[in-house]
Amino acid sequence: MPTPIATIVNMTGTADVAVGPGAVKYLFKGLPCACLGDAVAGPLCVSGVITMTTAINKIFMGRPVANMGSLVTGVSPLGVPVATALTVCHNVNILI
Repeated sequence: MPTPIATIVNMTGTADVAVGPGAVKYLFKGLPCACLGDAVAGPLCVSGVITMTTAINKIFMGRPVANMGSLVTGVSPLGVPVATALTVCHNVNILI
């Protein structure tokens, strides 16, 4: 089932933000597309990374595209492992 594509300012369920670098050649609503391996930072996930996506057949700049529901893993400020998903996506009409 197609899901909305993620960009570098999309948020996770824990209010962390995908910060990039993204696929800068592929813009959606003026923002670079988020890809597997992009950094995620915020109050609950200090050194997060997008680690899993369901859009493995869509490749931008050599990396699979991230979409709503892509898994983010990282570490909290206290050193506790964190796993969350990209949940807030403003590209609801751009499906992959």
